[in-house]
Amino acid sequence: MTRLILCRHAEAGNGAQAQALGQVLAAVPIAAVYTSPLERAQATARAIAAGHGIEPAVVAGLREIERGDVDGLAFEEYPPDLQAELLASPATVRFPGGETYDELRERVDPALAQIVARHAEQTVAAISHIGAIRAALATWLEAPPAAALRIDQSFAAVNVIDWIGGAPFVRLVNGALGWPAALSATL
Repeated sequence: MTRLILCRHAEAGNGAQAQALGQVLAAVPIAAVYTSPLERAQATARAIAAGHGIEPAVVAGLREIERGDVDGLAFEEYPPDLQAELLASPATVRFPGGETYDELRERVDPALAQIVARHAEQTVAAISHIGAIRAALATWLEAPPAAALRIDQSFAAVNVIDWIGGAPFVRLVNGALGWPAALSATL
């Protein structure tokens, strides 16, 4: 069995949250830690990797959906037509100058598949973002794209996926630091 611990990064600038996640995962025998190139994910990955004496590896495919011209803006600051499109049909919208959900999924799924393939019979961690994690979970659960947007992912959330006979088995979704008993039982 290969186990992937797929985590959403800690809230940007929240080192304590990243450290707490690192402490929770310190007891888990993690062979490798992979991370999105974005700093908030890398900071979380460093906190997890430190407990295992390893360095995180950056994987470009784990980055968040490219929001293009609206990157850094809050939803309320998006142009009204983009807001309306996102509310009506979020899985089909192309961010101006950015990606669509399908493009995100086409990038994230192979990146995670390669990570899992490199670590047969091991446990690995990957730190990514809400959109990327939702896309991966939807793929593994064979859910339609629109359903992915209904999967919650808190900051520093833990998702556990085991590959048994080559097929993903989703054991935990959006496990929070406040649920150590659930995490311990699953990990």
